Amino acid sequence: MYNREIEGHSLWAWAAAAISAPAAQFLGSTPWHWTLLLGLAAAGIWLCVEAGTVYGRRDWKPVAVLQILFLAFAVSAAAGWSGACWPTARQSWTIPVVLLVLGACAAEQGCRTGARCGAVLFWCLVLLFAVLVAFAVPEVEWRNLRPENRGDGSTAAAVLLLPAAAALLPRKKGRSPWLWGLGLAIIGAGVSLLTAGVLSPAVATNIQGAFFEMIRGISILGVAERFEAVVAAAMTLGWFCLLSLLLTAAGHLGETLHQGWGRPTVWLTALLAAAGQAWAREVSPWFSALGALVFWCLLPLLGRRRAPVEKKNKI
Repeated sequence: MYNREIEGHSLWAWAAAAISAPAAQFLGSTPWHWTLLLGLAAAGIWLCVEAGTVYGRRDWKPVAVLQILFLAFAVSAAAGWSGACWPTARQSWTIPVVLLVLGACAAEQGCRTGARCGAVLFWCLVLLFAVLVAFAVPEVEWRNLRPENRGDGSTAAAVLLLPAAAALLPRKKGRSPWLWGLGLAIIGAGVSLLTAGVLSPAVATNIQGAFFEMIRGISILGVAERFEAVVAAAMTLGWFCLLSLLLTAAGHLGETLHQGWGRPTVWLTALLAAAGQAWAREVSPWFSALGALVFWCLLPLLGRRRAPVEKKNKI
């Protein structure tokens, strides 16, 4: 169940849906030119990882344990931030816990089930964000689009490396997903560009959740409209896709440790994540970016299997 290969297009759609919520939460506060450069670099890295691991990986059990622990941290951080899109919630812990449970329920069904669910939600998210962007574009002030050097880009680097977690899952051999990588880099820069254009770079870089705040201020024909529920629903779906992706990767790694350990690993990872939410949110984004680079990119490349060499028939 956890070792069944996923169709490439389903996996990439799942990864794109998974990055939508953290992109909306954080990339609006990063200058668009930095987001574009970091997005292209991140896309190049995880495309290299996908190309290098398409024939599978060696099962290095100590490395798998370290990867599961880092996945638990990533799930914890994602769950901790998932409640930020519902600022009026009376109990701040309810949304993260509910999403963790739902993500674990999706992940325990195996890789293909999670990928199908993520691929369906991808199109829902495309529709929701397209509506929000369509109403936000008329609010853009072109003088705000000049690039300014603000912020350090560490949070953007951590967010843009999230699709690399998909390299931990088994997928069928196929075409290189370079169009997905390029598309995610451009969309990430678009989030930063649109937010800065509406709010101004000075305001956007000093607000946590700048894209959300920008959507709240949208007006149509001079009348302020409240789109909080729409953007909150879209971001909630995105956080669910991210949690299910990371938990499924943990389940797959647990299955490599021992047959039958996939499902318990999913729930153990979710339990650890629930306990560490407050701590994980305070960890430096540079640690998250470095961890993603090491555990999701470097180690899978080092543990890749060599492509089989076809033997030529002797005449």
